[in-house]
Amino acid sequence: MRKQTFLALTLIAAAGAQITPVKNYKEIKLPVLNPIKVPPVDRYVLPNGLTVYLVEDKELPVVRAQALIRTGDRWDPSGKTGLADLTLRVMRTGGSTSRNGDALDVELDRLAASVETGSGGNNSNASVFVLKADAEKGLTILADLLRNPAYPQEKIDLAKIDMRDTVSRRNDDPMGIHNRESGRILYGKDSPYGAQLEYATIEAISRADLVAFHKQYFQPENMILAVWGDFNAAGMKALVEKSFGSWARGGQPKPAAPQVDTAKSGKPGLFLIDKEDVTQSTLGISMLAGRREDPDYYAMVVMTSVLGGGFGSRLTNTIRTKEGLAYMSFAHYAAEYDHAGSWFAKVGTKSGTTIKALELMQSEIARMKEGEVTDEEMRVAKDSILKGEAFDFDSTGKIVGRLMTYEYYGYPSDYLQRYRAGIDKVTKADVLAAARKHLDTARFQVLVLGKAKDFDKPLTSLGAVTPVDISIPAPKGEPVAAATNETAARGMALLAKARKAHGGDAKSVKDYSTKMVMTAVTPQGEMAISSEIVLDLTNNRYMMKMATPMGEIIQGFDGTSGWMKSGQGVRDAPPAAATTAKENGFRHTLSLLANFDAPGYSVQALGPTKLGNLDVEAVLIKREADKLEVNLLIDPKTGLLAGKKYMGAVMGQKGNVVETFSDLREAGGIKLPFAISITNNGNKAAEVKYTEQKLNPGVPNEQYKKPQP
Repeated sequence: MRKQTFLALTLIAAAGAQITPVKNYKEIKLPVLNPIKVPPVDRYVLPNGLTVYLVEDKELPVVRAQALIRTGDRWDPSGKTGLADLTLRVMRTGGSTSRNGDALDVELDRLAASVETGSGGNNSNASVFVLKADAEKGLTILADLLRNPAYPQEKIDLAKIDMRDTVSRRNDDPMGIHNRESGRILYGKDSPYGAQLEYATIEAISRADLVAFHKQYFQPENMILAVWGDFNAAGMKALVEKSFGSWARGGQPKPAAPQVDTAKSGKPGLFLIDKEDVTQSTLGISMLAGRREDPDYYAMVVMTSVLGGGFGSRLTNTIRTKEGLAYMSFAHYAAEYDHAGSWFAKVGTKSGTTIKALELMQSEIARMKEGEVTDEEMRVAKDSILKGEAFDFDSTGKIVGRLMTYEYYGYPSDYLQRYRAGIDKVTKADVLAAARKHLDTARFQVLVLGKAKDFDKPLTSLGAVTPVDISIPAPKGEPVAAATNETAARGMALLAKARKAHGGDAKSVKDYSTKMVMTAVTPQGEMAISSEIVLDLTNNRYMMKMATPMGEIIQGFDGTSGWMKSGQGVRDAPPAAATTAKENGFRHTLSLLANFDAPGYSVQALGPTKLGNLDVEAVLIKREADKLEVNLLIDPKTGLLAGKKYMGAVMGQKGNVVETFSDLREAGGIKLPFAISITNNGNKAAEVKYTEQKLNPGVPNEQYKKPQP
C-alpha cells in the first residue's frame, strides 16, 4: 500500500498537479485531448507503381517495414475459400526460390529479426522487423518473399493440417459461433463476406492455385509499402529502390472490392442456434449498415455508443446493472471503408432469462428513437469515443498503419483529423435523426444461441423462428470405384481369412471391457489419459471412466442419448454424441469381425496398399442404412488385421484417421491389438496401450444408465 501511495504522489508531483478535493467523480474536470500529431511522412511512388511511405523515428535503433497488398479472403475463388490465407501462410513458411523457409528461420534468428505474412478479410500484409544495422538485409528478404515465393508442397500440406484443425474446432466457442453465423446471415452464405472455410474447400486448393493467386495479385502497383524507424530518409529511399525498384509491373487490373448483393443478404427475421451443451445464451440484433464516408456515419457512431458503448450505456444500465441479467452487453457500428458494413447489439445472459433479456434489448433500441439523449449521455459517449481512440495512435507504427489504410481505400490523408472533428460536431438532434432513420425493426436480424428448452419462454413467442445449422460437413474420403462382383467376392474372402486368423467366435461377443492409457497429442503437448471402458456391442451402449488432470470424468451412452459426470455434476451430452457413439460402435474391431457378412453390410476389396512400410490389402466395409464405412487393412500373409482407415474424429478434430495395430494378443480366445498408433490427416494424434481386454464380462445394465445428480 505504501508503495502505491508513494507512486501516486510521485506522479502527481512530477506533473506539477494541483490537488482539488471533489465529492463526486462527476466533478472531476479532464483537460481537452491534444490533437493527434502525425509525424512528417515522405510519400512517393516508384516508376513500377509501388506506393511508398517513409517515416523517420529515432526512438529506438530498429527499422520496421510493412507491405499492404490489395488482396485478401474476399477475393477467394468460389469453392476455394482459404486460398488467400494459405497463399500468405506458405509464403512465409515455405520461403522463396533462393532461401527456403527453414533456412530463413535460421537467418532471422541470427539477425534477431522477424518476418510475418498474413491475409485478412479485405487485405493482406507482409512485414519485417530488424535492427537498424540490418535494414538492407531485412528489406531484401521482404522483397524476395513477396516477389519469389517457393510454395513447397510439404509446407502447403502442413498448413492444410492446421487449417483443418481450425474447421474442426470452430464450434468450440459460443461467441465465436454467434459472430460467425451473424455475419453469414447478414451477408449471405454465398457472399465473399459470408464464405466459410470447409474441409472440402481446403482440399480443393492445389499448389497451382497458390502460384496463380500470387501472379494475379502480387504486383508492385497493387501494394503500399511503409518503412519507419531509425534511418535517414534519403538513404532509405536508395534501399527501397534497390530492393523493390527492379520489380516489373504485373499488368493485372486492380481488383475491385466485391459489393454486397442486397437481394441475397440482410434478410430480416428471428434465427436460433439451439446448442444443447451451453447454459448461457448469446443474443444479437444486427442489420446491414453503411460506409465510413456516409453522411450519417459520425451520428451513428455516437448513437451506438450511447446505446451500448460501455458501462454507462443504456444497454448496460438496464440489462446488467438494474436487472442483473447480463454478463455482457454492448453495441457496435462496424461501418466498412468500401462496402456495406454492419450494426449490431449483443447481450449474454443465462438460459432462463433469454427472452426477458431479448425483450429488454428491443425496448432499449426502440427508446433510442423516442427522444433526444441527455447532455450527460452525449458527453460520456464522445469522451469514450475520442479518448479511446487515443490508444489507436500511441505509436508511429499505428499512425503509419492508419495512413496506409486510408490510402488503400482511397480516403483523404487527413481523415485522422476529420474523424475527431466529425464526432465533435454531432448534436443530440443528429443522434435522434440517425436512430429514427436507421434503427428500423423491419431490417433487424435477431440471432439467439442457447439451449432452447431452458429458455424462460419459447422463442416462437416472439415470431417465426428459422433454425441455423452449424454442423461441420465431414471431410471427404478418397474416391472409390464402384464395386464389382469380383471385388465384392475378394473382399469377403479376405475378411473371412481375417476372422479365422483372429480366432474365436466374434459373433458370440455381446459385451466387452478394457483398461487402457491413451497418450493424446494436444496443442499444449502430449497428455496421458487412463480409461476404463465397458461396451455393449449388441445394443450400442457404452460407459467410460477417464482419469484426467482435471479429475475423474465419466461418459456414458444408453443407446439413445449420452451423458457426462464430472466434478461439476451430471449433464446431458449434445445430440451429436449419439452419432459419434453409432460411428464408434460400427468401427469397433470386434463388431467388424462379427458383422461384415450380416444383412445390411457390403464389402469391397480395394486392392494392395501401404500402411507405413507394411504391404496390406484394403477392404471397404459399409453399413448402407447409416451411411457408415471403414477400410480394414489386412496383412495378406497372415490374414491378421494391420489397421483401419476412416473419416472420423480424434480429440474432436475430424479428418482422415489411420489406426495402426501392433502387439496382437489373445483376449477371450480372439486376437486383438494391445497397442494402436493413430494419425489424423497425416499428423500423429494418439497412442493407445491396452492393459486389459475382456470379452463377455457380463456388464450389468445399470452401468450404462445416467447417474443421478
